Amino acid sequence: MVGRLTVTLLWLVFIAVAAASKPAAAADLTLTATIEADAPEPYVGEMVLVTLKGDYDAFITLERFEGIQLANFTWLQLGRDTWSKGRKNGREYTSVERRLALYPEKAGTLAIGPFRHHLTIDDGKGRRSETVVVSNAASLTVRPKPATIADWWLPARNITIDDRFDMDTARLADGATATRTVTITATGQTAGALPPPPKVVAPWLIAFIAPEVRSTQITRDGPVATVRWQWRMRPSKAEPGRLPAYDIPWFDTKSRQMRNVVMKSRRFAYATITAPEGEVARTGLAAWLVPLGLGLALPVAAGLAGRRPLRPREILARLRARLPERDALSMRAALLRGDARAYRTIAARRLSRRGLSPESELAALDAALFRPAADTPEDCGPVDLKSLHRRLRRRFAEAGAAGA
Repeated sequence: MVGRLTVTLLWLVFIAVAAASKPAAAADLTLTATIEADAPEPYVGEMVLVTLKGDYDAFITLERFEGIQLANFTWLQLGRDTWSKGRKNGREYTSVERRLALYPEKAGTLAIGPFRHHLTIDDGKGRRSETVVVSNAASLTVRPKPATIADWWLPARNITIDDRFDMDTARLADGATATRTVTITATGQTAGALPPPPKVVAPWLIAFIAPEVRSTQITRDGPVATVRWQWRMRPSKAEPGRLPAYDIPWFDTKSRQMRNVVMKSRRFAYATITAPEGEVARTGLAAWLVPLGLGLALPVAAGLAGRRPLRPREILARLRARLPERDALSMRAALLRGDARAYRTIAARRLSRRGLSPESELAALDAALFRPAADTPEDCGPVDLKSLHRRLRRRFAEAGAAGA
């Protein structure tokens, strides 16, 4: 009995020694870099998301990512690293995820990575070792930014504008000062990429702007930038006036189209002035047209015997019907030059002023100008500006435009 027990103990000792001498299975350590972009070949300045995902079959005591250096990109980290536990093939894994937002600074084929994660691993027996896990390298083809008016380029996933006054500027109390606050929010961009405030200038207006406020909120899907402008405005004259609309063009990286956000036109007048704005304008014009008309009528009075003379209001109406808008002339000049980009900017402004949608009316032109060649259907050729101009003239006429 004692002999059998001794043999059993020796066998157990042998098994333990063999297990201790057997080399441990190598830890499974992988780090993967994944690129997400809104187009296969994004433009310069577009947001590109990079996700670093590490899956580690090991007990990690210390870790750090090596300093990230990305030539030809500006970048920011989207929050803290996210750690979690999971199982794969029956084994427990520790996972880490880091998100980055990259903005290409130049066109061409740009390298991204590899990235390195330094780990200190405990083998469960008090022995620690250091290792470096290296991710895959990737490349990205970046297109140069398109030519735009004044070379302004603002790509984003979405942009909204909040434009409000603290009082009715069309019926201001005498001497009152109105406050205008404009807030622009851009998804997928940083605050530094948003435009500077426009110059609010008119001969009849006194305006002061407060220091602008810019901020960037970090989310896992990218930054959200905000800029706020605030003006104090007061008419300097008793006559009413109108602030013109101000267009801010931007490139929608989701639809691959140019769009506009608009600071709307606004009428300023004191409540004590009861005449409508249009009547004031007509009176000013009549101040010199009526005497001129009377002077011209005297020499030809004999030749007009028996005919009913036109009243001054009818003369003015006919003159306005024959005088084209300044933007209409600019559109025609761009058409004659074949300058599609300038034509698009002016047409979008006129459409917005009439409550029409530039995105729907100019969709074909936007596709030809800004959509990547790889995304354009084969049957989609260059846009015929003359046909587009004829169609827009009909749309303006339907909307009551003075002339196209």
